[in-house]
Amino acid sequence: MELRQFKYFVAIVDCGSLSRAAQQLYVAQSALSKQMTELEGELGTQLLLRGRNGVAMTEAGKVFYEYAQGITKQVLDAKAAVHVAADSVVGTVVAAVPQSVSPMIALPLMRAAARRYPEVVLHLNEELTGNMVDQLLRGRVDMAIFSPTMPSEDSTFTPLVEEEFVFLESPQDPLALPPGEVSLAQALARPLVWPANAHGHCTRWLVDTALGSAGYPAARVAAEINSVYTLKAAVEAGLGPTIMPLGLAQREVSEGRLRAHRIASPAMYRTLGLCLSVHLPTTNAKRAIFRLIGEVIRGLCTSGQWQGTRLPAGTKA
Repeated sequence: MELRQFKYFVAIVDCGSLSRAAQQLYVAQSALSKQMTELEGELGTQLLLRGRNGVAMTEAGKVFYEYAQGITKQVLDAKAAVHVAADSVVGTVVAAVPQSVSPMIALPLMRAAARRYPEVVLHLNEELTGNMVDQLLRGRVDMAIFSPTMPSEDSTFTPLVEEEFVFLESPQDPLALPPGEVSLAQALARPLVWPANAHGHCTRWLVDTALGSAGYPAARVAAEINSVYTLKAAVEAGLGPTIMPLGLAQREVSEGRLRAHRIASPAMYRTLGLCLSVHLPTTNAKRAIFRLIGEVIRGLCTSGQWQGTRLPAGTKA
């Protein structure tokens, strides 16, 4: 297989058709089609379904697409790296950020990166946590803000902040609890509005794990919603309470639209940090953004801008 075949395949999938990909790549459509036929022949399986309205991936194509994106990115990174000075902080860095963290850090991080490293192009991918694991291990992203649950043989983890989970409900809910701290039993008394538990590592998975370690069963489910913003709106509308990090709902809480209760349990928190794949090379740009993310998160934590967080024991502000 040749690099251009990976590149061509990614372009075809992203464009949705051979003709649009050919225009983007400045390649004849017949040549592009020939390359894909040769690629499928070498792999011994069909990757694309061609139709009048464009192309669609087969199941094998979906798997190959993930690897093709990572391989193409790493080769482009390598080409860029050999053309810059050894001490230059230049290049492109892709960081994956979970939906439950992005509202707190995305804008402060982008501002800090633009100010500190103007020659670095920072891409922030807001993702579901289950997607982040695959993207990091397949080389599609350079680093990910995550909990310490990735395989240690494939990644390193640097803890940055500990974030408390709170019980959230609508103050207008007839069954709302009075302000103040609640017990785990009170927090679990009603079915909760949750993100879908389709994969590990998500907020719900972390909460259920903490409940299990405290001797409680998994919470009952009132509804499953995979959009953070829709989930908060559902709680505000009275569909049921939820448990989530305070920072994710601090605006709604400050505006009185949601009520947050601290949960009387030392297990109800998560540790967030930066994950790097041990299989991918580092660059000056990646090292610089890695350090910058740590600085930004620590600053938001110690200043109180990111509510409900604390620095891990032994971490310097």
